[in-house]
Amino acid sequence: MININYVLVSLIAYLLGSIPFALIYVKLFLNKDMRTFGSKNTGALNTLRIVSHEKGKLIGIISFLIVFLLDAGKSVLAVILAMQFIPENPTLAITLGTFFSILGHNYSIILNFKGGRGAASLLGVLLFLDWKIFIGWILTVLCFMMLLEIFLGGKINNKFLKRSVSDQIIGRLIGEIYAAWWVSIAAPTLLYPVLFGTILVVISHKDRVIEQIKKKK
Repeated sequence: MININYVLVSLIAYLLGSIPFALIYVKLFLNKDMRTFGSKNTGALNTLRIVSHEKGKLIGIISFLIVFLLDAGKSVLAVILAMQFIPENPTLAITLGTFFSILGHNYSIILNFKGGRGAASLLGVLLFLDWKIFIGWILTVLCFMMLLEIFLGGKINNKFLKRSVSDQIIGRLIGEIYAAWWVSIAAPTLLYPVLFGTILVVISHKDRVIEQIKKKK
């Protein structure tokens, strides 16, 4: 028999994840529907693109941080609530809270099952649970983005880092998959939250992967 707390945790986490903070922020700040600009994604990075274009880089970065913290925070809250509902199995609680909050972010019921890509939500959970794993995850993914950018012929100049971070989607996803394996060694108790969260993040990037492959042909 399924524990009712597991169902409640999953539902609450999904609903929390479904709150489209980026969409709300851009609408309030610029009176624009961000789904019609940039990557049309309702996440922190597209917030950065849109606000930077309208208000300048500094305001764009501040807006990115605000939305990032809000998206990260809703997943952290989901995990905290999950641990309260399922105290006897913290690994399962963290996994359910992480997975369903990212699922809600990526496929929001408020946005007709569309949304962001979930990276901020996953990173929020990592930062909350273990800041060292959070930093290691970021550095690992960043290294893979830069390495693949070099491998594909990218020039090392003053725009190299920006190009690697914003355009190197395949490198990013390879890095995220590798980072999940690294977490399994460095922090085994976080393997399942990171693994299942990463699966959702990778799936959400399929369109951008296809776009990058077409550009390289």
